[in-house]
Amino acid sequence: MIKTEIYLDGNATSAVLPAAIAAAVDAMAERFGNPSSSHAAGLKAKALMEGVRQRGARLLGAGDGKLLFTSGATEGIQTAVLSALCAVRARRAAGEAVGSLLVYGATEHKAVPEALAHWNRLLGLDLELCALPVDQDGRHDLAALRGLAGRAALVCTMAANNETGVISDLAGIEAVLRAGASAAYWLVDCVQALGKLTLELAATRIDYAPFSGHKLYAPKGIGMLYVRAGAPFTALMMGGGQEGGLRSGTENMVGIAALGAVLEALEGGGTFRSHAELAGVRARLADSLRAALPGVVFNNPFAKALPTTLNFSVPGLASGELMDVFDAAGLRVSAGSACSAKKAAPSYVLDAMGLPAWRSSGAIRLSFGALIDDASVAEACARIVRCGEALRASCLLPSAQAPLPHDGVVQLGVEGECSWLVLDAAGRSCVVIDALAEHGERIEQFVRCQQYRVRAILASAAGP
Repeated sequence: MIKTEIYLDGNATSAVLPAAIAAAVDAMAERFGNPSSSHAAGLKAKALMEGVRQRGARLLGAGDGKLLFTSGATEGIQTAVLSALCAVRARRAAGEAVGSLLVYGATEHKAVPEALAHWNRLLGLDLELCALPVDQDGRHDLAALRGLAGRAALVCTMAANNETGVISDLAGIEAVLRAGASAAYWLVDCVQALGKLTLELAATRIDYAPFSGHKLYAPKGIGMLYVRAGAPFTALMMGGGQEGGLRSGTENMVGIAALGAVLEALEGGGTFRSHAELAGVRARLADSLRAALPGVVFNNPFAKALPTTLNFSVPGLASGELMDVFDAAGLRVSAGSACSAKKAAPSYVLDAMGLPAWRSSGAIRLSFGALIDDASVAEACARIVRCGEALRASCLLPSAQAPLPHDGVVQLGVEGECSWLVLDAAGRSCVVIDALAEHGERIEQFVRCQQYRVRAILASAAGP
């Protein structure tokens, strides 16, 4: 049977692995004891929890480091930042030389700089937040890092970017920190790395690494935080002393059990598709996009990115226009921006990479999970082709074919600007709203292609 919906937004969240659902049900039905209880039911739950922790430690190469369960990546980031900054404050109070900069990658998830600003303010540290630039491929500028490392108190980078899938050069970053004898703590957001990159954390200089289960077929509300042996730690939540006093609150045994099933599948192999297979899926989807959307440009370098992520823009088309046609085709993707009034919010990730405004404001992210099957890929490719046909038939892409009469509202956008056309197919007429100069030629081509008569040109705001 053909699926009515094909989910291609795996970097945002994933479905839950059937084995994880079964493990969650078993935890609720058979292992519902409190792992802090000393009776048999509690011991059974604790054995399950510790088994998952050990499996996670093996997969991540945690060595002597700690691995604690959290509610997800945001909590892990908050805990790591708080721990590092409390240590910086203590060292400074003791008269030690500490850095004055909180360095974070310019393409980091917003959870990182927001956490830095929050705890910097609450702890009264008055450190300077400094965005580490990236190159046109989205990788951290190591030369810039060399100039900052000696003044850094904390460095925050990510293993792989959520918008582009670009894989960071963690070895290069570590080499810079070591060569400069930097005393900075190092936080690496590993949310997109779980199950996609080989990690041997204890063999690195990384102090903190947060993970989130729902990015890889576990349910929402469960995550992990790796803390290097010897790295400073301050608990974000105090109370009953669970997780060895590192994270109080009764453990989420249902989430832990489900995450354990995913980790077991990763460790055992055979459940998820290989890197090479996923790269093949990406190539098929990319070929379909090239065939369907003339001039499509990919914003992530495939050779330096996760094989599960495509980020693209189409000349002359806003992300909203592309989202509408993809959504109508039952393809669930995400936009790098969305129009609000006349302005579109560009992707700060693509802006940091120095890409043109039309690519940043018109970007679409297509991402898929490692369980995607060939039938879904074939159907997705066919639907992408039909999306291109629909755009050409609607005069939104160049075409020699006769247009289909268009009815309703059409949004045109490029480089962060939006105009609208209100179309009446029965009357073969239209009204143009906010006819920006940048869209003049395109509006004229669209109206001529549709053979509509312009009844009025309106503005949504009073001009000078």
